[in-house]
Amino acid sequence: MKMFISTSMSKLRRKLQCVLMLVVISLSGFSQGVAINSTLNPANADAGLDIDFPNTGFLVPRVALTGASLFAPLAAHIPGMLLYNTAITADLFPGLYVNNGTNWVSFSQRPGTAVGDMQYWSGTLWTTLPAGQPGQLLQLTSSGIPAWSNGVFSTLSTAAVTSITSISASSGGNITSDGGTAITARGVCWNTSTGPTVANSKTIDGTGVGSFTSSLTGLTTATTYYIRAYATNSAGTTYGNEISFVTP
Repeated sequence: MKMFISTSMSKLRRKLQCVLMLVVISLSGFSQGVAINSTLNPANADAGLDIDFPNTGFLVPRVALTGASLFAPLAAHIPGMLLYNTAITADLFPGLYVNNGTNWVSFSQRPGTAVGDMQYWSGTLWTTLPAGQPGQLLQLTSSGIPAWSNGVFSTLSTAAVTSITSISASSGGNITSDGGTAITARGVCWNTSTGPTVANSKTIDGTGVGSFTSSLTGLTTATTYYIRAYATNSAGTTYGNEISFVTP
């Protein structure tokens, strides 16, 4: 008889717990959002769903993704989709990811494998750059990607902008040191935002050290432009000081 009563009370407690949870969700649902908690507190006014427990976590779906740009094993890219990736691929590692509509973006940087490893943004994801060797220089390639080099950068400055029209202007630069290896390309590059590189619009004005002039063409009226002289040797591409001007 006692065992029967104990079993019945246990079932009753479980039922009461379920009812209490439903009451909490139902009562909170009358606010702007839904609250799931054991305190009967309403949902935060800015939250559609407010989960609050002092000693438990929120467990998201665990999925083995196949690539940063691939939606599989999902049926499609869905912006805002959140999950924990369990797989290791060429461009993915285990961790939390959110989908931006075309790619999976990690909430954390890719873990390094050795002391001195560094991270850089490739344009789509964080990528590891292994540690270099003593004496090497860290430089940016013409594509803006950091890389280690044994060479020495050139030294140069950007010439003042003159002869400004609505569609053209003149500038140039002065290379005072080639860094020990021949200058194979030089000129000026420009863009409508700061930090122009050779990946943007540019002139090609010969090789070697010394002064050179450059003609900027194809400009747009009433626009602010930023320009820098550049020089390329075996160590990579180096840039001079930045100058800005506005077309009339």
